[in-house]
Amino acid sequence: MGGAVIMRNVTKRFKSVTALSGVSFESRNGINILLGPNGAGKSTLLKCIAGLYHIDHGSVRVLGKDPYYSNEIRYKLGMLSDNYALYDYLSVRENLLFFGRLFRLTRTATLERARRVLKRLNALKFIDSKVYALSRGTKQKVAFCRTVLNDPDVLLLDEPTAFLDASSSAQIRDFMEEYKAHGKTVIFVTQKLDEVMRFDARLSILKGGRLVSDTKTYSLYNSVLRNFQVNIRFSKPVPALRLKKLGITLVNPSAEMVNYVTVRIRHYKDVNRILRKFISSGIYILSVDYLEPLLTSLSD
Repeated sequence: MGGAVIMRNVTKRFKSVTALSGVSFESRNGINILLGPNGAGKSTLLKCIAGLYHIDHGSVRVLGKDPYYSNEIRYKLGMLSDNYALYDYLSVRENLLFFGRLFRLTRTATLERARRVLKRLNALKFIDSKVYALSRGTKQKVAFCRTVLNDPDVLLLDEPTAFLDASSSAQIRDFMEEYKAHGKTVIFVTQKLDEVMRFDARLSILKGGRLVSDTKTYSLYNSVLRNFQVNIRFSKPVPALRLKKLGITLVNPSAEMVNYVTVRIRHYKDVNRILRKFISSGIYILSVDYLEPLLTSLSD
């Protein structure tokens, strides 16, 4: 049996611009991540899967049907696009009831599920607020709630944690893991390596409208996290002279006291070696932040 989503040699053009060029992709149960820089074609690919775009060449099948022509498939899909897709002058409750009706849900079923999802995202208190009055992060939470109202078999997510705080982002990831546990299909597109590294999942890399790699998330440690930088922040300022004696090159050489250092690493395994050097000298570490490599460095 094939995956829930099967694309064969898909090309999609917008006048003189080719957004997707000969893309073949088959989803697997669970979480499928599509990683790529701006303009790679990620959002276009999701909209082709959702049946929002008519493709120029190739074929798309979702649960065995062409999503562009099959209305029934839309009841089994949930899509969070790169905009909120909400009505600004309706309240959150009115928006969700409207979309619930589109999904053939009763008022009771819609509100029951909406309250459950909004509560998990710490947004239930906004259920009677007009959408235009909400912050970007709260709009994103409401849009995600709309996306999962129908408990879809195929969940399409375009940068789902955009504008969210750490706690809410973790809740979104929990939702994704729950869908995976129930044998459903999640296709998640992002340009953020730090998001990718939070999953042990199938990973496809999209560049210039073409799929250039099909691998696993943790393979990026070996293929991408080389010759990059990390910010190492200290629990309290450290004398610059002390760091220089450890052989650490300072970002600001004229500083007398230093709150953090930026260190170039040849390989991710070298991070432990650097940290041991600090710890053995009595310096306490508060955090280590990877400075995200450019996605354009991903090899073809």
